Amino acid sequence: MLENTKSIRFFPLIAAGSIIFLLLLSVKRPYLFGEKNVLAVFVLVVAGLIASQYRTHFWKILIGVFLWAGSSFPLSGEMNIFRWVVLGLGAFLALGYYARMANRIAFNHLHLLGLFTVIAAFTSVMVSVNPVMTVLKSLSLAALFVYGSIGARVLWSRDPEPFLRKLVLMAEGLVYLSAICYSASFEVWGNANSLGLIMGCFCWPLLLWQFILPANHPGSPRRLIALLLCGALLFLSLSRASIAAAFLISMFLLVGARRYRTLLAGLSLFIAILINVSLVMPDRFEAMSDTFLYKKGAHGNVLDSRQKPWERSLRNFRDHPWLGVGFGVADNSADWHPTYLTYGRNTRERGSSYLTVLETTGLIGAFPFALLLLALVREIWRVFSWLRRSGGVNQPSVVVAAILLGGLVNAFFEDWLLAVGYYMCVVFWILALSLRDWMACPVWSEAPRATVGRAHVQKAFASAGH
Repeated sequence: MLENTKSIRFFPLIAAGSIIFLLLLSVKRPYLFGEKNVLAVFVLVVAGLIASQYRTHFWKILIGVFLWAGSSFPLSGEMNIFRWVVLGLGAFLALGYYARMANRIAFNHLHLLGLFTVIAAFTSVMVSVNPVMTVLKSLSLAALFVYGSIGARVLWSRDPEPFLRKLVLMAEGLVYLSAICYSASFEVWGNANSLGLIMGCFCWPLLLWQFILPANHPGSPRRLIALLLCGALLFLSLSRASIAAAFLISMFLLVGARRYRTLLAGLSLFIAILINVSLVMPDRFEAMSDTFLYKKGAHGNVLDSRQKPWERSLRNFRDHPWLGVGFGVADNSADWHPTYLTYGRNTRERGSSYLTVLETTGLIGAFPFALLLLALVREIWRVFSWLRRSGGVNQPSVVVAAILLGGLVNAFFEDWLLAVGYYMCVVFWILALSLRDWMACPVWSEAPRATVGRAHVQKAFASAGH
C-alpha cells in the first residue's frame, strides 16, 4: 500500500492547503501561469500527492476537479487542463494496482460491453472528419472506463459504506453551495440544464434515499432541509429532462420500498406549492409555465427546442450510416485543433446522447453501446424487483441504481452520456461499471462490523463476476 494512517489523516489538510496556495499564487503571481515549465512542475507535484492517496481520497479529487472545471468558479480554466491529468493518472494507477493485486477483481458482461464500446469509438477514427479529435476523445473514454472498471472498484472492495456516506455529504454540500450561489445571482453551473442535471440526477436520488433510510440513522431534520432545497433548485432550473428523471427516481425508490405515504405526501406538497404560486403570482406562474413547456416560446410543440438538434443528428446519420462522422466530433469539426478545453460547463446542444452516439459512431459503433445500455437497464430492473420483494432500501445498490436510472432518462434529451469532459458523465460511468459489485454487498443492518465487514464485501466482490 502506498498510504499510511498518518498520511490519510493529514491529507485533507495538505490538499486544502495546496488549493489555497494555488488560488493565492494565481492572484499574487498570475504571470507564473503563463510559464509552462513552472505550471508543469506544480502539476507534477500535485499529481504525485494525489497518487499517494489513490485508495483513499482519489475519487473525491477526481469528481471535485471535474465539478470545478464545469463551474464558473475562478481557475476553472486551469481545472479544464488538470482534470485530464487526474483522469489519466487514475487510469494508469488502476492498471498498476490490478497488476500487483493478489486476488484479482472479477470482470462481468458490463465491462466486456464497455470494452467493445471503446473499441467502436476508436474504429470511427477511420471515417472521422477530424481524426485527431476522435483519438483524443476515445482515449479519454478509455481512461474513464479503465478507472471505473478497476480503480474505483478497488475502493469499493475496501469499505463501501463510508464511500456512500461521503457521497451523500458531497450531495448535501453541492445543494447548499448551489443555493447560496443562485440566491446571490451567481450561476455557478452555467446554464439551467446543468443545474437541473446535477440537482435532479445526482443530488436528488442521494438525498431522497438518505431521507427514507430506517429511523435508526440520525439527522432527519438535516435530511429534510437538504431535500427541500434540492427540490427548489430543481424547480428553479425548469429543466424538463431533469424533472422527469427526478420523478422517475422518486417512483423507483418510494414505490420499490413501499413508501406510499411518503410518495402521497410529496405529491400533495408539490401540488400545494403550485396552487399557491399560481394564486399569489399568476403572471409569473404563467410565464414560468410557458418557459417550462415551450422553452424558446414556440407554442404548439413542446419539443421545439429539441427538434432541430435531433433532425441534424438524423441527417448526419443518414449521410454516414455505418461508422458515423467520428466519435466525439460533429460535421463542423474538421478545422478543430488540439486543445484541453471541451464541453465542461454546459450540456451540449445535440439534444440526445443516444442520437449523438448514432450520429458519431454509426450503426456499427452504436450496437455495443446499445447492448451496454440494455444490460444496465436489466440490472436496474433486477435491483427494483429485489427492492419490491424485500423492502431493503438500505442496500447500497438501490441508490446507485436510482442515480443510473435518472441519468439514462435525462440522456434522452441532453448530450452528456459519453462526453467525458462533463462531470455527470464521470459520476455515471464510475457507478455504472460497479453496479454488479454493489448488488453483491450485504444490507447494512446485516453486514458484519469493522474488519469482518470489509472481508465479507471483498469476498462478495471477488465472486461478483461469476
